[in-house]
Amino acid sequence: MNTTRLTPDSDSHKFDVIVVGAGVGGAALALALSHAYDLRVLVVDRHSGPGNINRGESLLPPVTKLLREWGALDRCRAAGAREVSRMQFFHYKAGVLLDVPLVLPGVHDPYLVLPHPEIERVFVESAQATSRVEMRYHSRVVRLLEEEGRVRGVALARDGGGEQQIRARLVVGADGAYSFVRGALGIELPRKQYDHSLFILDIDRPAGHPDVLRTELHPDGGILVVPGVNRLGLAALVRQEDEHLFQSGSVHDKLARIVHRSPLLVGRRASPVGVHLYKLWRGHAPLYSGRGAALIGDAIHVINPVMAQGMTMAIEDAAVLARHVGPALAAGARATPLDRALEAYERERRPVNTAMIRSSHWMSCLFALGGPLGDMFQRRAFELANSWFGRNIQQRIWSRFATSPVPQYV
Repeated sequence: MNTTRLTPDSDSHKFDVIVVGAGVGGAALALALSHAYDLRVLVVDRHSGPGNINRGESLLPPVTKLLREWGALDRCRAAGAREVSRMQFFHYKAGVLLDVPLVLPGVHDPYLVLPHPEIERVFVESAQATSRVEMRYHSRVVRLLEEEGRVRGVALARDGGGEQQIRARLVVGADGAYSFVRGALGIELPRKQYDHSLFILDIDRPAGHPDVLRTELHPDGGILVVPGVNRLGLAALVRQEDEHLFQSGSVHDKLARIVHRSPLLVGRRASPVGVHLYKLWRGHAPLYSGRGAALIGDAIHVINPVMAQGMTMAIEDAAVLARHVGPALAAGARATPLDRALEAYERERRPVNTAMIRSSHWMSCLFALGGPLGDMFQRRAFELANSWFGRNIQQRIWSRFATSPVPQYV
């Protein structure tokens, strides 16, 4: 177990909260806490700085509402976020099967897309701008520090050997699917791997291409298309038996293996930046906290990304955790009140996250259908979705995603 007792020479520079992991979830938590409460937050991360991965890019209306309340929405726009108002489904032979509006009456918060590294940078900069958040990169947590059976801080590896011990009243693990904090708490994340992956790459954007989310359907695998500045982000389904084709060779060769799936890709150039094969699996941890420490985001749940909800879940985890623990921390509370706050956080978030993991799984099953029969089923399903009945159901579903309740802050 990666824990140790606090020693008398522990760092006297105390914080209210230590967040392990400066990704989207961890930075969102620091921003939420520092925006609403007079708390000192330390965020540590083993990487060299923000923007180290290229995954989720969608900021849905419930998230942009939070960002507006936290004072970060204008920063997202300044970083190049693009607003999308439609989602389209194309078939490689039949053309447009479905064109869905993403704007609902009474919903004023936008649906934005922004490259994941830029989202991380915006969140980190917004948190630091509050003057209550300190970011430390190149900082690897080597153990949790405990006192009377509760986590009271972390030990960081020093350059050249040794440790630096830092105390806090709350430690939060926002350190991803292979969370060190979760492992140190002895909490498992059971996982089920999918029999397909996503091949991630960027291509140059065709002139006049609209700011719409697109899904390209093909028997060999669908492709998710996200608009960006002078680029389109692609996530192409790759079946297990074909993964070896995308693990070697040039970027040009890899693009050539999927170009037949959509006319949109013909004649495009691939960027060598951010290309990777993304293994997919789902999982949900049995506990969201342990021994007074909390977990958020991928540290407790991982979903298939086909519905673009993973980042939203992490940000909403952060918002709900901040709403529950913030008042207790601001009032100087320690063990019992904090434990009650952590219980309330899990009680609120677990059913929401469970439902989203389940919905994303079934949507991924539809997206991953292949062969002639799978192709026929997808076309029939989208034809039904384009009917009066189907459009009514779509609006109900999108309304639920676009107007999901989010915490209110002072």
